[in-house]
Amino acid sequence: MARRNDLPAVITGQQPAGERVRLSFAFGLRGQIILVLCAVFAVSVALLAITSVRLTRHAKERDRIAFAQIIARGLAGALDQIPETAVERVDAVVKEVLRNVPRSSIRIRREDETVYAYGPAAQTDSVEITLARGDKLELWLPSPPNRSISSLTDLLIFYVALTGVGVALLTYLALTYWIVRPLERLIQNAERLAAGALQARVPVSGAAEVTRLAITFNQMAAQLQADRESLEQRFKELERSASELKTAQQQIIHGEKLATVGRLAAGVAHEIGNPLSAILGLVELIQADTLSKDEQAEFLKRIRSETERINRIIRDLLDFSRRGVESEELGMTSDLKQVIDDAVNLVRPLKEMRGVEIVVSRPKRLPRVIGPQHKLTQVVLNLLLNAADALSGNGKVTLQVEGGQGDDFVSLSVTDNGPGIDPEVMDRLFEPFTTTKPPGKGTGLGLAVCHTLVESMGGRFTAANLAEGGARFEIRLRVQNS
Repeated sequence: MARRNDLPAVITGQQPAGERVRLSFAFGLRGQIILVLCAVFAVSVALLAITSVRLTRHAKERDRIAFAQIIARGLAGALDQIPETAVERVDAVVKEVLRNVPRSSIRIRREDETVYAYGPAAQTDSVEITLARGDKLELWLPSPPNRSISSLTDLLIFYVALTGVGVALLTYLALTYWIVRPLERLIQNAERLAAGALQARVPVSGAAEVTRLAITFNQMAAQLQADRESLEQRFKELERSASELKTAQQQIIHGEKLATVGRLAAGVAHEIGNPLSAILGLVELIQADTLSKDEQAEFLKRIRSETERINRIIRDLLDFSRRGVESEELGMTSDLKQVIDDAVNLVRPLKEMRGVEIVVSRPKRLPRVIGPQHKLTQVVLNLLLNAADALSGNGKVTLQVEGGQGDDFVSLSVTDNGPGIDPEVMDRLFEPFTTTKPPGKGTGLGLAVCHTLVESMGGRFTAANLAEGGARFEIRLRVQNS
């Protein structure tokens, strides 16, 4: 199983340092809500204070006018009973009525002329009453002092502010109990869950939405834990299956090795058995001492030939077992044009090639390829000889090169118009001792050795039958990097 430290940051809950710093200085949910509530209450108190002051002043002004009208009516009634010439009595009545209202004033006008005046000039709208004799009585009373209005406003603001503080405190406690604490527990358990503690669970409490969130979180944690256990179980099953598969693979490889050894032993026994039987028979004839000297010389010559045949088989087998080129030859490169020319020049004089037409098709410039030149020549020579054997000395062999400068690989193909490759041996064509030639005509090691050589040079060796008849052997060789 993967360790927690190897999991992505999204799964482990690890955040970049800069993001953690920004989160640590951010306001919490309570702080944000309380801040909004305080701002709302501050605006509300300000608006209420302004409205209260204006309403109080309006009420005071209305009361002042009403009070002035009452005094003006009473004063008009008293003045109507006093003769117009009794100025002293008029003055006495006015002072008696207005003695408790300082800074008030009275004006009696007849048409546009003031016939009586008492107190300072009016600063605001006055109350006007018509006397019985037709004169106009104007009465002005001063506005109430601002300190009374200010005291009332201050008291109102105090109670509103006290109420706001109480509401904010209750809101803070309610948010803490129903929302913030459940959310904090949810966040803590979410961090534990992200850290790998799949058994983390959240108490179901708080507001309805928070409760639903806690229930959903617990269900998610339970599902994750179940999925983890299921994955662990499946991982154990995969490990067990992989172990069983590895054991089976080893058994198959071992069986394939035994089968290969068996085929190899059978091939060696078949290829070497015939020459050994011939040698034993010839030796027995020589030991019988019934042969002439010429016959003995002929038999010894045949014994030497069969011994050389056995030696050639063993040498080819050793070449195949060495698995290609030597380590010091891996860095060698070859001139592919020279390889083709050498192989073609070697096979042209042979009598079995007299009826075979060899056609060479290649670019004018060929790059150097990876591999020792003498072994590449051996591979091409072997393919040409096999093609000649397939044609029974009469047909056409085409040697074609594709690719050139700038390519990573060069393709060298040898194609004949013979009967093609027997489908029965196609799957094991490059195995040792696989041949369709009659006994004594081939060991079945040539293609196996060539395949090993090409593969060890980093190339590829393939074979296929053509639709129009004949066989095609293709070698892909690595090009030397410039």
